[in-house]
Amino acid sequence: MLRRVSLVAAGVVIVVVAIVAFVGLFMLRQPGQLEGTTTTLHLETVAAIGQALEWPRPNDPHPDWVGYLPTTTWHVPANSTIQVQIDQEDGASGLRNPFWGKVFGTEGGNMHVTYFDDKGNPQEGDMTSIDPTTAAHTFAIPDLGVFVPLLGISDAAPPNSMNVITFSFKTKGPGVYRWQCFVPCAAGTLFGNGGPMSTIGYMGGELIVT
Repeated sequence: MLRRVSLVAAGVVIVVVAIVAFVGLFMLRQPGQLEGTTTTLHLETVAAIGQALEWPRPNDPHPDWVGYLPTTTWHVPANSTIQVQIDQEDGASGLRNPFWGKVFGTEGGNMHVTYFDDKGNPQEGDMTSIDPTTAAHTFAIPDLGVFVPLLGISDAAPPNSMNVITFSFKTKGPGVYRWQCFVPCAAGTLFGNGGPMSTIGYMGGELIVT
């Protein structure tokens, strides 16, 4: 009887250790913070972490997840203007709420987009909104009132193309501001909101204002 209890206890310990290791090394693993404090953010959005063109993450535990690169935790100064460039490489997923196809909270109320149209022709210009069905992802900091829809890559665009979106916004006082994507782009999860959508380091993170 004692031996059976010991075997059961050992089995429980092994299972607990395995769960802790899985959560710590697999589920909670995330890229580090952007080093230093900056007023310029240069980011990349990809359909799969393992296929990134600019900032590959070869040892990532979720190579098939969508994500922002090189990291999703950024240090920026308080009460400053932050310049952002996002190299958007993913196709359109679409927004469930058309309201979020508009640009909010940026300097000038717009964004500048370089992209390929549905005929494969290069285009460039300022935009205050996009067709919500053409959104791939979004860049949103709710507590700062910032919301920028990211235009998806056209089917007619050349291979390995990217849409380059630039804009700027102002920070407020010191604090930690959560940011996230509002496109439910986590394929294979409940309503598209699991996996990368609910894990820091992929489609959400923190803006640390100091």
